[in-house]
Amino acid sequence: MQNRPTPQDFAQLLCSPALGANFGRVGGKFVSNMLVGIHRTQSVNLTNIAKGLHEGIRLHATHKRLSRNLDDIELAHSLSDALLKLGAARVQADTRLIVHVHELKKKYACKIEYLPHSDNDTSACFKVCEILASDPGADTYFPLLASVWSEQVPDYQSDADEIKKALRRVLKATNNRGLLYIDDRSIPEELLKSIILEPDFNFIAILNNTDLDVLYGRECISAATLSERADTQYGKMMFKLTPETASVPCLSDLDLFLHVGCVNIRLPMNARRLSLIAIKSKNRLSGESSVPIITSATKLRSRKALMGLVDAFLSMHDVIEVHRALRDSFDPSGFRVLTYHRLQLLMTLLQAVIYYETSTRDEVAIENHQFSTTPHDGALYRTYYHPEQQAGLTGV
Repeated sequence: MQNRPTPQDFAQLLCSPALGANFGRVGGKFVSNMLVGIHRTQSVNLTNIAKGLHEGIRLHATHKRLSRNLDDIELAHSLSDALLKLGAARVQADTRLIVHVHELKKKYACKIEYLPHSDNDTSACFKVCEILASDPGADTYFPLLASVWSEQVPDYQSDADEIKKALRRVLKATNNRGLLYIDDRSIPEELLKSIILEPDFNFIAILNNTDLDVLYGRECISAATLSERADTQYGKMMFKLTPETASVPCLSDLDLFLHVGCVNIRLPMNARRLSLIAIKSKNRLSGESSVPIITSATKLRSRKALMGLVDAFLSMHDVIEVHRALRDSFDPSGFRVLTYHRLQLLMTLLQAVIYYETSTRDEVAIENHQFSTTPHDGALYRTYYHPEQQAGLTGV
């Protein structure tokens, strides 16, 4: 059996000329030290990293060296480019490029460069756009990019502009391979619209709470109304894990019969051909509902093509949840650097460690799926009869 590569091996790969890197001896040693330290201590705190390196010298000296080398703008860009190039080589035409945004909060911080402040210190945060790659049907993923910003950063225009800059950078690296899967849970409605309206993005996004008019033939109609009217010729039974509510104080497994159909549309703003996927669900407790999904994919004439894309979209949040758990295990908000450029490089180094983890460790895999074609295991409240469950856990 081939030995698992070490963080030092991975650092050597990232710093190799094959990825366009030219960090020099000092930069290469720093990247290796940081990857080893972050991986070993599960922390982005420089004091913890310095302790984890066990250099046999004064801790202050190690901390000072790491902090000094972290303030290198060119290294930050070069390392991010190398990591992106490494991941982009694995991206295929149908690879999911999952776009997710989260906040990097620093409660009570007051000296960090470009950190917004308000009367409520808990709202002070940087924003991070992460782009994750995962092939449809696969239970693995790897990160491509983490872009950090705040509204105080020079040249900042809008959150939408920052997200689109990150997307263009990734698509340039992949040579426009891959389909953007937009996470509606972390990207607000107006930002979602801004991404959809870009004429050169290949994407798929749910319009759950987004009011958008589309052109169906010569008729201008809301996407929600068209979704309700659309013919949904394909169907299958699914089971959805849902969180606890006031009426059901435990995790539930909801049985849904999904009807799916697709119609060709355009947007009033441009002549680009798009598809609107209508997903209608039916459950005896929650009733019927219809949700529109809009995508740049147009060759969806067969059941395999359409249902395959829907399945890939419905499992997007499984990837995000696994990534969130892995990312948060390093406590990214525990950083203690005072400059924006140091924070950028630190977050890129964290992404490099996560790439190493997801590419070499079998335990980092998507095992729990919110949507499944079979009932979920465990002690759950169920909206269907399941004879193997104990009394009191099955819905009636």
